[in-house]
Amino acid sequence: MKMSFGFYREAMLRGIQYIFGMFIFDMPPLLTIRNFIMSQLFHAGKGLSLGNSCFFLCPHFEEVNQHLLIFGENVSINRNVEIDYSGGVIIGNNVWISQNVLIETHEHVISKAPKSLWIIKRSQLVIEDEAWIGANVIILASANRVGKGAIVAAGAVVVKDVPDMAIVGGVPAKNIGMRDKENEENG
Repeated sequence: MKMSFGFYREAMLRGIQYIFGMFIFDMPPLLTIRNFIMSQLFHAGKGLSLGNSCFFLCPHFEEVNQHLLIFGENVSINRNVEIDYSGGVIIGNNVWISQNVLIETHEHVISKAPKSLWIIKRSQLVIEDEAWIGANVIILASANRVGKGAIVAAGAVVVKDVPDMAIVGGVPAKNIGMRDKENEENG
């Protein structure tokens, strides 16, 4: 395996995330240091808040554009979240991502060939403003958008796009309701 700049960059990013993702950095003012370091490593707006053990990675150590992971303002990500940004992830403003969430933006195209020869297919994911991803959610590469104000219920497996203001849940995630826009505007 030829070592490229992408390999070294990814290895460095993972090392830094491991160190600053430790539980000790949950204590104020160390939490401020974690959030600052991570916002410098990745393209982040003001107010990024990260729990411990969050990892943003590009599997397979591929050469990627460094701005494939973009955070809006006031994004809150709880502990134990893993985001694969190899296909690109854009997270809007005021998004909440609860604990133990896994986001994938690549998949392997299964064939009869040995696994090492399978093609890797990437797709971009956009999580729009005001979305809330519940605890233990898995978002697979087949989903390209979580709509504005959408809520993904805890434990859901998202395999397709989520419309604006929708509430989805289940395995695979299906529409289980809509947020009441009138109450949102008044409340």
